Amino acid sequence: MTQTSTSTDHLQRPHLLLIEDDRDVRRVLCDELSLEGFHIHAEASGQQGLTYTAQHPPDLIILDLGLPDLPGAEVTRRLRELTDAPIVVLTATDALQERVYQLSLGATDFVMKPYDPRELLARVHAHLRRHGRSAPLRIGRFSLDRQQHRLSLDGRDLNLSPTELQIAAILLSEPGQLFSRASLERQLWPGTPYRNALNVHVCHLRAKLTAAGAGDLLVSVRRGGLALLSDSRDA
Repeated sequence: MTQTSTSTDHLQRPHLLLIEDDRDVRRVLCDELSLEGFHIHAEASGQQGLTYTAQHPPDLIILDLGLPDLPGAEVTRRLRELTDAPIVVLTATDALQERVYQLSLGATDFVMKPYDPRELLARVHAHLRRHGRSAPLRIGRFSLDRQQHRLSLDGRDLNLSPTELQIAAILLSEPGQLFSRASLERQLWPGTPYRNALNVHVCHLRAKLTAAGAGDLLVSVRRGGLALLSDSRDA
């Protein structure tokens, strides 16, 4: 049994169960999912996963079909009897018949092996949004909660306006990367040249970061653009 992210606030965060017998894969996925802000618990066998689900119903289950103790179909069926949480299946086969069978048993989605962790994370976020559960995105000292339209720094809500939040989200998509003002304007106001408006919103964003003791994280380079650092160590 493997468990990560044991902080006391886990009940406020989406609770994921990973059922995967490969120790290395478990470790990598637990690390990736923890960094995304999830409370993640992992089990190495189908029976352990079923027992855990009965005792601690998760918000979403990631299930590897190639388990050593029980057939994948049986695990999927029994999980669906225990919970209505999304079940994302990891499978090495793209056979249509197998996918249709898994769907009939209660699987929600499939990710083919070998897979890019970013694809799995995107699917996890999508299914949690559909079920009303979504984790804030952790980016260094920042936490971006798109569902609540909120950006926090070191746990403190910055109280940004919608446009300020959008600017920060764009900059944090690539922390430390310079974005030209023209690029920001195109993303914020497609087809409309609101150049003075951008300056005003950036000024307000800087003031709120400064009030939080982190004004140095917003970097402005003359003729180069703007960047938002996720941590002072990025400088």
